[in-house]
Amino acid sequence: MTATGADARPVTELTRALVFAAEAHANQRRKGAAQEPYVNHLIEVLDLVARATAGHDMDVMLAALLHDAIEDTGVTADALAEGFGPAVAAMVLENSDDMSLPKEERKRHRIAAMARKSYGARLVKTADVISNIRAVVLSAPAGWGPERKLAYLDDCRHLIDAGRGTSAMLETIFDETAAEAERAIRDGGPMTVEGHLAAVHELEAAIGQPVHLVYLANTGCREITRDDVEKLAALAQRSFPSCTIERADAVYEGRLRPILTARIRSDSSAAVVAFAQQLCVAFGERFVGIEVAGRYIRVYSDDTA
Repeated sequence: MTATGADARPVTELTRALVFAAEAHANQRRKGAAQEPYVNHLIEVLDLVARATAGHDMDVMLAALLHDAIEDTGVTADALAEGFGPAVAAMVLENSDDMSLPKEERKRHRIAAMARKSYGARLVKTADVISNIRAVVLSAPAGWGPERKLAYLDDCRHLIDAGRGTSAMLETIFDETAAEAERAIRDGGPMTVEGHLAAVHELEAAIGQPVHLVYLANTGCREITRDDVEKLAALAQRSFPSCTIERADAVYEGRLRPILTARIRSDSSAAVVAFAQQLCVAFGERFVGIEVAGRYIRVYSDDTA
């Protein structure tokens, strides 16, 4: 049986992109309490785009799977163009933020650029935002309370409104998702996703006074010095009664690197999350790992979902 429709390229083109994306994002997880593999998000975006195009636009479906490759993994636009064609690379590039800019400036640029994006890039971005809104409600990043979630939802509405007229189907799903997300956030209850009740994942609250483990991940793979140890200790003693700091080695993104770990006694898991966020800023780390109530989670310096 042969493929039919506006784009008859074989499904193997799509599976090849899925393998590429899975390898590129192999060490990446979503930022919420459930810590889902990042590829789950890419597949969800692909599913939404495939439904919106009835599976007839292979380039857009490929761009959906690869939409975070440049921004998050270091894959270049040239590599995507060589592997999947210039049209796919162009759409991915359109949806890639300049991470050297401050967060608020990136947000403004994202909204201003939405109407100028190509049709395919707007499709992918709309699907991406739908997936992200679901994630913020069902498995929010550490430290995100109702006000932060509602502010993020407002930003998403401004972004999609800037590109209206792209896909009636996706925009309807977005509107329904945003309304349901707002209701769930305000009520503190469950959320439905396209008519189906979805489970909410929460970071467990600490019981008693457990000892939490904090991993200073050394994402830049630099030398760890005595000054780093003293800096970590000084930051810890501002908030916690005790802290044991140890040097260790860890494998991240296929590289063995020196790290610092801190064992912290605290009644408050929220305080540990806040401390990890402080460490991200103080040490210039992309993320800091923590164990709270026996569960591991990454806390990001730039925790946009």
